Amino acid sequence: MKRDIVFFISNIAALFAFTAVIIGISPHLSSNVTQLVQGMDKVSRPYSEIKETSSQISMIISGENTDNNNTAQEESREVMNSIKPEDSSVDTDLKKIPDDIMKVMAEAEKTIESEKVKGKTSEDNYTGGGTIVTFGNVQVQSKIPDSFYKLDIENLLKQKASLEIKDLSKPTVLIYHSHTTECFTLLDVGYYTESTDLKTKDVSRNMVRVGDEICKVLESKGFNVLHDREIHDLSYNEAYDSSRKAVSAYLEKYPSVDITIDVHRDSITYKDGTKVKPTVEVNGKKAARMMIISGCEHGRISNFPDWEHNLRFSTAVTNAVNERYANLMRPILFSERKYNLDLTKNSFLLEVGTEANTLDEACYSGRLFADAFADLILKDYIKE
Repeated sequence: MKRDIVFFISNIAALFAFTAVIIGISPHLSSNVTQLVQGMDKVSRPYSEIKETSSQISMIISGENTDNNNTAQEESREVMNSIKPEDSSVDTDLKKIPDDIMKVMAEAEKTIESEKVKGKTSEDNYTGGGTIVTFGNVQVQSKIPDSFYKLDIENLLKQKASLEIKDLSKPTVLIYHSHTTECFTLLDVGYYTESTDLKTKDVSRNMVRVGDEICKVLESKGFNVLHDREIHDLSYNEAYDSSRKAVSAYLEKYPSVDITIDVHRDSITYKDGTKVKPTVEVNGKKAARMMIISGCEHGRISNFPDWEHNLRFSTAVTNAVNERYANLMRPILFSERKYNLDLTKNSFLLEVGTEANTLDEACYSGRLFADAFADLILKDYIKE
């Protein structure tokens, strides 16, 4: 009997001891379980939160106290914020296909096989007439006789452009589109069909869309950019008159604008109906090759006294882009043309691919161009 009483008292004591232990640790256990559940809930959130959550879950499971980790987290943030753009993988972002373009490509894939083929596309390295002059990364396709102006690309590059930007917070670059409705194919299939659009008012597929990509990259690098999205070629013959009025109005309202770029796309079709799509591969992805047109006062062109300033700027830009992305730029077309290039000393017309290039290729080229263009301006033409 006495032994039973002792055994009973021992059990009671053990039970009280176990209860005390549970009561003592339950706040920590409850807190950690709560943190674990909260951490798992965060897994559905953006990647920036997922990374932090995963480390918290690991500490909860291992029994570490996350409440005392604020200093380490702050130090981690400081390290991440100190990473400069050039240290990160910019190529990945430039290569990424925008969601809206992915969507229209997917829609086009559903019908492409049922459409009637009209002609082939070719990635020929097409060059028109004129004399090709080369120096380093720059080629110029000149249609101006040497007797009037002898090209010296090396000297043009040494002179640099007549450009000095004093305040990046003010608008400095104007992007516009005289032939706004020019557009591109959607799929790279080696041919085009009878339903292939050559023009569209849809700004999500025409030159405005390419301009959007150029502006996005320039703005990410600190530029204040104006983008004229007005359609100027509803009457094709009046397109340059319409865009001239718009550009003149912008320049009057924003006198800080020094650079105007008229973004188009080219069109090259052989006699057999084959359409040329000037293409180059950049970092494993196809891009539409681009060409700058720079005019001069010669022959039928008059009232264009500052044309050589534009040529200097055009050679500097072409050199910078090709230096970073080899062969992305075709030879500069130098001929007796004016368009609206007489409105500033740093103007050019930029042809992005042809209608045989895809919208994705054109937009990719726009981003690549803007990336190299921005760094050229920041390096050589900003007044401290």
